[in-house]
Amino acid sequence: MKRIGLVFLMVWGGGTMAQGVRVLTLGDCIGIALQRSTAVLKGNNDVALAGTQVMAAYGQFLPNVQAVGGVNYDKGNNWFGSTGIALANEARGVYNYQLTSSVNLFTGYFNRSSLNQAKLNQQVSGLTLERAKQQIELDITQSYLQLILDRKIVVLDSNNLTVSLDREHQLSMLTDVGRTARTDLYQQQAQTSSDQLLLINARSRMQDDKILLLQKLRIDSGGNYEIADIPIDDEAEAGKYGNADALVTEGVQLRIDLRSADLNIQANDWNIRKLKSGYLPTVSASGGFFNDGGWFNSLKVNGVEELPGSQTPVSTQLYKNSYGLLGVNATWNIFDRYATRSNVAAARLLRDDARIDREDVKIGIVASIRLAHNDYRNAVQQMETVGKGLVAAQEAFDAVNARYRQGATDFITESNSQQVLLQAQQNKIQASVNMMLQKKAIDFFTGTIAP
Repeated sequence: MKRIGLVFLMVWGGGTMAQGVRVLTLGDCIGIALQRSTAVLKGNNDVALAGTQVMAAYGQFLPNVQAVGGVNYDKGNNWFGSTGIALANEARGVYNYQLTSSVNLFTGYFNRSSLNQAKLNQQVSGLTLERAKQQIELDITQSYLQLILDRKIVVLDSNNLTVSLDREHQLSMLTDVGRTARTDLYQQQAQTSSDQLLLINARSRMQDDKILLLQKLRIDSGGNYEIADIPIDDEAEAGKYGNADALVTEGVQLRIDLRSADLNIQANDWNIRKLKSGYLPTVSASGGFFNDGGWFNSLKVNGVEELPGSQTPVSTQLYKNSYGLLGVNATWNIFDRYATRSNVAAARLLRDDARIDREDVKIGIVASIRLAHNDYRNAVQQMETVGKGLVAAQEAFDAVNARYRQGATDFITESNSQQVLLQAQQNKIQASVNMMLQKKAIDFFTGTIAP
């Protein structure tokens, strides 16, 4: 009964732990990275900031409204006069308010250019964010595939160690009965130790790469996460990836950063027009509603009491003493100390820099696609080579192993064939993962990458 209870607790506990494990697929990892990545978070802020700038540019076409109110109190001597100079000693409170508004009728195309420039900058921010997301997809895919490769290497090294342990056990029994030299056992023990070290290093490398992947996802690497296995797409696709010129054409048409560079040139063009508005006059219309009033506490003019017997209440003054004002104003800087000329010249240089950057982006796109295509062709050739090598190594090992079990060959030949097979298996899985990664790289450089 105790044993049954212990088994029940172990099964129940294992089930609870399994329920606490979160399995992450490649799509999960890319989705988490697209939500939590620093580049995405800052990119979202840049897009939002560009949106506020567009709103501010729209606002320049609207009239503004200002309300001003004030209360003042003054006391003391004051000179004033109409027909003559008189000295007044007064104590009074003064109240005023005003409501004003103005609207730009013509700004030399400054407002229109600012709005168009802000819209283009907003589009550039959005495209930059999308390209950052594509970069994240490639980066996470590469890290994910590296972890899958590590896991498969661990399996190969584990199987290889099992073969060595079985042979060591067999040699130990043969040595005990005197059928095999003890030196063969010692050599196998050394080989087993070496194979065990390979497995330890492979497991450590797998754990390190898992931590690095979780770090890129910005989640706790100490959490209970497992990475789901995926099928390795190592088939050559000549129709999609075989023609470098077609890939270059596709990349030039689809790459987001090239479109962003084009929009940046257009934004600089509008910036030049905006600054050239300094050569033109500006016209604005303004209007206002004004009111003021006051209350004398005391008033003496040349020493004579002049305080009236009654005064209009302040509340009455604040709506009766009102007047309005409408006006149209025009301003033209005839000479602004070359400020406009200098600003326009600087803007043209910035526009030329944007054109140069656009050319660099296009050159970089073409070069990166051709490099990725060369890597893809190399991956195809590697797949053909390692496939033949794995078949040959497996057949050689099977033949040598059969002869070794019959005593027709020595331990050294058996061990060497085992190591050649292990290397061929590792080369095959590395070539397979590399093939899948190279196709993803081409998708990234042509701008067609998708999770």
